[in-house]
Amino acid sequence: MHRSSLLKMKAFRDNYLAPPSPFREDPLRVLDVGAMAYAAHDSHRPLFPPPEFEYIGLDIFPGPNVDLVVADPHCWEEIPTASIDVVLSGQMLEHDPQFWISLAEISRILRPGGLCCTIAPSTGPVHRFPVDCWRFYPDSGHALMSWAGLDLVESHRETRNYGRGQGIEWHDLMVIGRKPVRTPLDEEAHLERLRTIVSTRVTAPPTNTPGPNALGPAATAFELEAKAPLFRRYPYPIRVWLANQRWRLWERLTPEARRRVEMIRRAIGSLSRS
Repeated sequence: MHRSSLLKMKAFRDNYLAPPSPFREDPLRVLDVGAMAYAAHDSHRPLFPPPEFEYIGLDIFPGPNVDLVVADPHCWEEIPTASIDVVLSGQMLEHDPQFWISLAEISRILRPGGLCCTIAPSTGPVHRFPVDCWRFYPDSGHALMSWAGLDLVESHRETRNYGRGQGIEWHDLMVIGRKPVRTPLDEEAHLERLRTIVSTRVTAPPTNTPGPNALGPAATAFELEAKAPLFRRYPYPIRVWLANQRWRLWERLTPEARRRVEMIRRAIGSLSRS
């Protein structure tokens, strides 16, 4: 993972898992979901050394930094309910085709009062391990924790105002949640809801191979219509900035002004096609 993500996880450890934090219990069982360390990537393991922590790296494939390979990516029967103190997830959710199922499993295996820390990008290019499906915006923090039945403790989206060094281009969202202590009756109802969520998982392999755009007639027609002339193909950051400025100006226009602008655009479009 990139440096800024590792620094976030270190800040989580230092502020929530070190004495005199009320969350602290020795030793803490720490489960890292999506723990495989790819070439030249750091892992969370050095942040959680024994004897203070019992670190367990979970993944769907064997490899470096992996202690436990689950048979089903979205049903972790190898891990008992309410057996983990802390769950980590760094740069994993965007690669999970059914991340909402994984969140349900995270909630199930956490002990009451246990913590989870998830870090995922809100922007950035496609990077498949083996797929790349999602990005998470600031409102995602509350939505993710609410869906999983966890209390939102912190939610922070990195911007250029805060980030330094390698990794800031991803604008990572860090979300910290805590599993509430429920009555036995409420906890059983919560677990039943989680079991229902997990039962909806898609276990069959995908019918299509992940990859570039699968073009059809609609996409082809759009690209022919929308493709800009070569001299107007500015670098991507400039095009994004121009698009944002155009949208801000559009929001300031009155309805009558917007109608006139649309009439002018249609007239120019007709002239360019004739």
